[in-house]
Amino acid sequence: MDLIWTGSQFLDPVRHTDEVIAAIDSIDLTNKDEVWAESVAAAAAGYVGVPPEFVRVGAGATQLIDVLLRSLYRGLLVDVVPNFHLPATVSRHEQWNYQGVPVREPGELLPTLEPYLDRPDAVFSLSSPRNPLGYQFALNDISTLLDRAKGQVILDEVYADFADDSALRLVTRYPNLVVVRTFSKAWGLANLRVGFAASAAFADAPPGGLRLRLMPNSVSGVAQRAVRHLLAHPDAVRASITQARRARDLMAPALDGVAGLRVWPSGANYLCLETSGAADVAGALADRGYRVRLLHDLRGYPQDWPTGIRIAVPPQPHLDAVVNCVHACHPATAAPAGAVR
Repeated sequence: MDLIWTGSQFLDPVRHTDEVIAAIDSIDLTNKDEVWAESVAAAAAGYVGVPPEFVRVGAGATQLIDVLLRSLYRGLLVDVVPNFHLPATVSRHEQWNYQGVPVREPGELLPTLEPYLDRPDAVFSLSSPRNPLGYQFALNDISTLLDRAKGQVILDEVYADFADDSALRLVTRYPNLVVVRTFSKAWGLANLRVGFAASAAFADAPPGGLRLRLMPNSVSGVAQRAVRHLLAHPDAVRASITQARRARDLMAPALDGVAGLRVWPSGANYLCLETSGAADVAGALADRGYRVRLLHDLRGYPQDWPTGIRIAVPPQPHLDAVVNCVHACHPATAAPAGAVR
C-alpha cells in the first residue's frame, strides 16, 4: 500500500471514478466548456462560504501557486519551510530574491518572519496544514501576520479539508491574503488538475486589485463538470473525510507512547513521526508492503532537522498493521524525539 501518496485513502478509487464518469457521460468532447470556469468558481464559493467574486479556478493548486507567485513577486519571496517545493523551484528558475525561513514549532512563525513584515516588496508563502509536519497554524497567528505584513500572503491549504478550521473565513477581512485549495486530495480528482484560489483582492480591478495571469481554458470541461457534480453531491467525499479524520485521531495516540518517537499533531490526512530510527522503521514497513516517505527525501526539507517519516493515514485493517509494525520494529536505542540529526 502506497502511504507516500497523500490523496484520499478513504475513497474507493474505482467506485469514485465510475460515479464521476457516470455523472458527466453526456459531455461533448468536441466543444469547450467555460473559458474561466465561472460556474466552478461560483459552486466552490458557495460550498466554502465566500463571495463568488473572490474565487478564481485553475489547473490545480500547482498552477495557481505558480501564477500567484509570478503575478505578485515584487523583489522578495519569503518561503516558510518546509513547504511545497514550488516557491523555491520557481525562484531558482527565475533567479528571484528568495529567502527560505525554517519554522519548526507553531509559535515560531511570527518571531521568525519579524524581519520581513515591514517590507512591501515581500511575498510570503506558507502552508497550513503543513507538509510534512501536519499541524495548522492558529488562525490568530495568521490574522496577526496579515495585520502586520505589508506584502501579500499566499496560504497553501491543500489539506485543509481534513482540518478543524480554514483561513478562508479570513479572506473577507484581509485583501492581502490568498488561500489556495485543491480538488486533488480529499475530493479525489488528482488526475483532472483543478483547484481554486480565494482572495478579496480578486474582487477589485487593478491597480488596486489582483489579476491572475491564468491561461484561458486552463481547466478542461471534464474537470469542470466533475467538480460541479461533486460539490452538488458531496456526501461520499464528506463521509471519506470523516473516516480519514477518525482514523488519524486513532493512529496518532496509538503511536504517541513509543519511546523515542515524536508524533506531530496533524490537521491533515497524514502523520509526521520523528525518530533517529526512521530508516529502520521505513524499511520494516516496506517489508510488510507499506511505502512511506523519509522526511529528508522531501525537496527543501531542512537537513539539520531530526530524521523521520511521513505516513498517509490508511483505513483498517492497514491502520492496525502499521501501528503494530512501528511498535514492533522501532529501535529501542532510538534517540528521544527532537534530537538533532
